[in-house]
Amino acid sequence: MNTIDRTSSIPYYLQLARMFEARIGSGALGPGDQLPGESELCRQFGLSRSTVRETLRALESQNLIRIVPRRGAFVAAPGADRWMLQVAEGFLETHAAVPGRSVQTRVLSWGARPLPAKAAELTGVADSAGWVALERLRQVDGAPVMHSINWLPPEVAAKLEGSTVLQGQGSLNRALRAAGYPFFAARRAVAAVLVPPDLTRLLEVHAGTPVLRIDSVSRDAAGQVFDFYISHVRSDMVTIEVEAQAAIRD
Repeated sequence: MNTIDRTSSIPYYLQLARMFEARIGSGALGPGDQLPGESELCRQFGLSRSTVRETLRALESQNLIRIVPRRGAFVAAPGADRWMLQVAEGFLETHAAVPGRSVQTRVLSWGARPLPAKAAELTGVADSAGWVALERLRQVDGAPVMHSINWLPPEVAAKLEGSTVLQGQGSLNRALRAAGYPFFAARRAVAAVLVPPDLTRLLEVHAGTPVLRIDSVSRDAAGQVFDFYISHVRSDMVTIEVEAQAAIRD
């Protein structure tokens, strides 16, 4: 069926959604293919713009499509909107964050910045004088999805000077490991919060929009904190996936 049945009790938006579900399921539309624009869909099927938008939201909620601001709607690759939150490794690494999609990192600032009060509580660090903060913005296909700030002790930060990480390239996790700071233990805390007012412009969201906040503490084998970060993630753009395994006991 490629037309809207005006006599059916099935809502128009759902009829249109089922058409695209069938096309995607049959392979007629494959990962990365772009759907017609809203105006074209309105004209082609004789529907209002609000109905077409409801269709797109329904398809997006099923992870069948991804909507890229100012570009349009695209068929999603299986699992393409999932980013892994690992227990003792890096998070949202540029090289492996979202397969099949373009991930960019923009460094916003790099310089001395003491730990915030809550971070000092979580890390147990009493004196963070000399700590250095790396502030970054992550984008997927040109759309901002994550803002993060990593705080590093001065001796750790010194080993990143001149690295590609400070140019928005490479993996911070790998750079730290190469500098002699492999992850031995880490704690991640995830909470749903309202977007901080100072991040609305950077993340291109309205005030009061819910986002995910991730707080992370990483320690070396001696139990010393060598990295603390706070990230705010747009959950309307990507899904956070957490993998857990049972401990092996004798």
